[in-house]
This record gives sequence, C-alpha cells and structure tokens, in this order.
Amino acid sequence: ENFFSFLARIPLMQRSQDNTILTTFSLIDMTSKVIALTGGIGSGKSRILQWFAEQGVPTLSADEIAREVVAPGTPGLQAIVDRLGADILLEDGQLNRGKLRKRIFAEAALKTWLEQLLHPLIRQQTLKHLQTLRQKNPPLIVIEIPLLAETGKPEYIDQVWVADCQETTQCQRAAQRDGKSEMEIQSIIQQQASRQQRLALADRVINTERPFEEVEKHLKKVLKAFLNQ
Repeated sequence: ENFFSFLARIPLMQRSQDNTILTTFSLIDMTSKVIALTGGIGSGKSRILQWFAEQGVPTLSADEIAREVVAPGTPGLQAIVDRLGADILLEDGQLNRGKLRKRIFAEAALKTWLEQLLHPLIRQQTLKHLQTLRQKNPPLIVIEIPLLAETGKPEYIDQVWVADCQETTQCQRAAQRDGKSEMEIQSIIQQQASRQQRLALADRVINTERPFEEVEKHLKKVLKAFLNQ
C-alpha cells in the first residue's frame, strides 16, 4: 500500500459531544489502519463490531466473507460440488452447511482440503473489500476474525484486539443465544484456540466480563488513544 501524507488535521466524525469518539484526527504518513477483532464464542466480539459500526467505523466480518466465497455461482462452491456432489446443496442452490459439517466430522481429510480451498479465496475477497473501503481514506477499518489465533495474523492487520471473558461466561452467553446446552458450547470452545493463545496475540484486550456500558467506555478510551498514536 502507498502511504499518504496529510499536513493538516481533517474531520473524522461529527457527532453530539457526548457521543463523539474523536472529531479530528491527524493523518500523517499513514493509510487506513486495520484492527483485527477476535475472541472465542460468546465473548461479545460481534457486539463490539456492531459498536464500531455505530461510530461510523467501516467494518468487515470474516464469517460473512466466508459465506460470500461459497455463494451460488462462485468458484468456491463449484469446487465443493465437484468434490462432494450436488447433494451438498440445498434446494435453492445454497451450500448445505449442516450436511457439510457432518461430512467434515466423518472425513478428517475433508477439513484440510476445505481449508486449502477456502483460505486463499477468503483472503482474496477480504483484500478486495479492504481496497474498496480504503478508497474513502477512513483512518480505521475493523475486521472481525473469530479464528485469528487458529489461522494466523495476516500481514494487512496492524493490531489485534481480543474480546475476552471467562469460559463460564462464554458458555452461558452462547448457550442462551444459540439455544444449545452449555455442554455443547463447551465442546465448541475445546475445538477453538485457547484463551491464552488469543491473549498472546493481543495488542489490546477488551474485558467483556462487565456490562456493555463499561465496555463502551473502555472502547472509547482505547480507540481515541489508537487514533492519536
């Protein structure tokens, strides 16, 4: 990416005083910074991403991008059909994710094959989205990447922010949200990177154990510090 030099302070947001993160921001020798937001299931990362969007910060979701690369008519979906057959599709042509999950559990090599197929496609689509967002020169872009600790930190990420809480809190939140038992959620947690692995990658840790009103106050503080550094 090219770096742009701006010798003047330019407006970032125009909001009422009590809802302003930062009204001006000096952009000197920098392009849009990209924060990767990650965390385990039930950690509150999606709520944080929503908060960023509410502040006018451009956001992306790796999960949504993963769905895009296997949408009907894409090379990704066609490759899956070629490997697994047309019965892996729903009647409307969408990928039958439930059936695919069952196939993955039954065939260990299938998971590796899917990763090799989809990761380059997801990366390409992510860079395409970032390029589009950067055309408007925002100082910041936030992308939610749930499996960042499992897949590694991409080179286009400037900082990693981790939404963090106790595993018991994760289980309670996710079970209530998804209508699953805490035992089922615990099984998912065991398949993800550990809390310690995520924290080892963190440039910032967002403690989501507390009420979101307190999380929001912390976010405003660390976001302002990040934009001013």
